[in-house]
Amino acid sequence: MRSLKYAFWVIASVLVLFVPSSFSQEEEKVLEVQVFLTKKQALEIAFPGADKVKRVKKWLTDEQKKAIGELCFQKIEARRMSFYAGMRDGVPIGYALFDHQIGKSYPISYMVVLNLDGTVRDVEILIYREPRGWEVRYPSFMDQFTGTTADTDFRNINTITGATLSVNAMVKGVSRASAAYKVLFLSGKQ
Repeated sequence: MRSLKYAFWVIASVLVLFVPSSFSQEEEKVLEVQVFLTKKQALEIAFPGADKVKRVKKWLTDEQKKAIGELCFQKIEARRMSFYAGMRDGVPIGYALFDHQIGKSYPISYMVVLNLDGTVRDVEILIYREPRGWEVRYPSFMDQFTGTTADTDFRNINTITGATLSVNAMVKGVSRASAAYKVLFLSGKQ
């Protein structure tokens, strides 16, 4: 009987959380998860024609964290980054980094694909969890990242009205991925 009462209170509490407030002028969605790509699908997009994809773990030194942070104007907390290398005949054809960046309240999961020279080849959103701002998934926005590098002034990325926080999240994520690739793969201090 006690567990039945507990279950009732849990269900009642959850329902209260999802009932819109009558004081709210605008009904806000709580959490709408949109899954666009799985990791496997994303890697197929990233490396067409690859005969193998291997994971490359990079443990960051304090010096590398500082260098990445200075390039992308962010504080880097991570101790490790895992890139994926698309391989053809044993030779890398490009790298991809999967990451998450908070939009307004929830993480946006994305992949940044980099050419061997550090230019961005593609950016794909895998999972979008925000109730607004999903327009960042449109090619008209995402294509702006193609050809950018760690040295790009990302302030020149055109924003989308009503999606400012999602735009900022994606800009931060792509600039961080580009900076990490430059420091970890192109700096000569691997």
